[in-house]
Parts: sequence; C-alpha cells; structure tokens
Amino acid sequence: MSNIRHDFSWSHMGRVCMIFSAAVVVVSAPTTMVANTKPTEVPAKVIAHLPLQEAPGSEMLLQTKGDKHFLYVQKASKQGFAVIDVTKPELPTLVNRTAPPNDATAGKLEMAGPDVGLAEVPDKNSKGVIRSTDNPTETVKILDLSDPAHPKVLQTFTGVTSILQDANRGLIYLANNEGLWILNHSRPGLTPTKKKPPCGSEDALASMPPDCQ
Repeated sequence: MSNIRHDFSWSHMGRVCMIFSAAVVVVSAPTTMVANTKPTEVPAKVIAHLPLQEAPGSEMLLQTKGDKHFLYVQKASKQGFAVIDVTKPELPTLVNRTAPPNDATAGKLEMAGPDVGLAEVPDKNSKGVIRSTDNPTETVKILDLSDPAHPKVLQTFTGVTSILQDANRGLIYLANNEGLWILNHSRPGLTPTKKKPPCGSEDALASMPPDCQ
C-alpha cells in the first residue's frame, strides 16, 4: 500500500510540475516576442560620403555664414583647402572644384570673424628677418572669405613672431620685426539693428508683434 501511495504522490507531483512549466512558457512567450520586436537604437551612423579630388591633410575648419555652413578641408600638399558646403550634412557639395595651385588659404587657416580668415605659413629663410629655433617666424595673410569659393588676400605680413586674436572686440594683434600691428574686423552678432518707425493706432493692430515702436 505504501508503494502505491508513493507512486501516486510522485505521479501527482509530476503532473503539477508539467502544468506549472506549461503555464510559465505561456506567460513568458508574449514578453519574449515583444522584447525581440523592439528596434535597436544606433548612437551614430554614416549619413553621407563625399570623395575628394586630392588627399586630405590634417586640418579642418568650419565657417558659418548666416544659415550656410562651409567646411574647409586641408589638402595633403598644404597648398590650400577644399571648400565643402555642409549646410545639408546628408548632401555635402564641393564648392571649389578647381582651386589654383597658389591658393590664398595655403598654410594653417584660422577663422578670425564671419568673413575674415588668417592663413599662416612658416618662414624658411627670409632675408632681414631675425629668426631662431626659439622664435620661429611666419608669413600671415589676412583673407576675405565672404566668398568661400574664392578667398582674397587683403594684406600680408612677413616675419611674424606672434599673433593674438581678441574675438570680443574684433581685433587682431600681430608682432614682427617692424613692430606691433593692430587690425580690426566686423564681429558676428553686432550688426546694427534697423530702427523701427513710430507706431500708429492701425500699426499696432496690423501685426503682432508690431513692426514699429
């Protein structure tokens, strides 16, 4: 009799375990299916690729002009930069497809203002210039970048030993064997605002906010 009860209890326990296991599978299955359908988030991905005509160098610079954005990519020869319109990053466009060999942007390029750049080229052997390994000199060109595809040289300074930008006041300080030079340029965000005409009774109702004062 004891053997019969023992077998019965194990048989009963076996059925209970089978039912419990089946219930677990039924409950967990929908959860697993939902988890597997969740899309995987990608933190970064390539949105564009633009082949360049010349091998790129080690320097890039970004210029913002209103709602336009231009990327300057240094050429491996260091004879200027390729200018690329990246206003729409998914559709980059090469601006200057045929830059001249003596590009005004040759050397190290820096932005001094929205339309002003500095191109710095180390001096090799300049006559009449005091130069040593501790105080190397360079030639600095002040560039007009209002037309990114065709930069223009505004002025050239040779034998420059130091240069400093004062962005808050729109100033550039240059020092060479001729002394100190101070240049000024327009600063972003400081364009004079148009004075509004005085408001009349009809003007105040015509637009909100009214285009008058």
